[in-house]
Amino acid sequence: MNKFTPDFGKVTEPGAGVEVVLDEKGRVIDTHHSRGNPIPEKGSVLSATGDAADWLRIRARPGTRMKVKTKVFSDGRYLPLQSQVGIINGGPRLLQGGNTHITAFAEGFHWEENPEFYYRFGIYRNPRTLAGTTSEGDILLVTVDGRQPGFSVGLNFKESAELMKALGATDAVNLDGGGSTTMTVHQQMVNQPSDATGERPIGDAILVFPGK
Repeated sequence: MNKFTPDFGKVTEPGAGVEVVLDEKGRVIDTHHSRGNPIPEKGSVLSATGDAADWLRIRARPGTRMKVKTKVFSDGRYLPLQSQVGIINGGPRLLQGGNTHITAFAEGFHWEENPEFYYRFGIYRNPRTLAGTTSEGDILLVTVDGRQPGFSVGLNFKESAELMKALGATDAVNLDGGGSTTMTVHQQMVNQPSDATGERPIGDAILVFPGK
């Protein structure tokens, strides 16, 4: 289940599922039987699929007050959320200590019930969003376009590790890929996203601001 606030944008991500609209006090004011609905300026939207959608459909009655509690765990331990803590989705690891060390299986990117997923995600070439650090402590943020024959076909995990090593990284991680791969410099997009519709709306990013 996801909670969308106006910080995400004007509408939620579309698709099958159930969404419940909450006012600024967390009370249910509307229910939708699909995803991709407006987010109120002074409220939020709870969006769910699968079993979570069934749970939401049964319990989120009009006028009911829904309270969302969030807890984050790292390595099995509770991680207090503070202003200096940032969290972004990513994986798997590509380099460690200057050596190729792809931990896709350990990180759960291989599904026994659907082995095709790992093939398409890690073996097949895709656009990539990568991050790494050098031995001097410099940070590398790299995007690789893909799925565009004649321009760029992208990289698989092994090729991504080799690229980051060639750029001087000793440690590196895959952050994301596919149509989400986007880099903007001074409010100008500098790569060519793979989706036919252009830049994809996504909910997270790494922001780098000039020092004072």
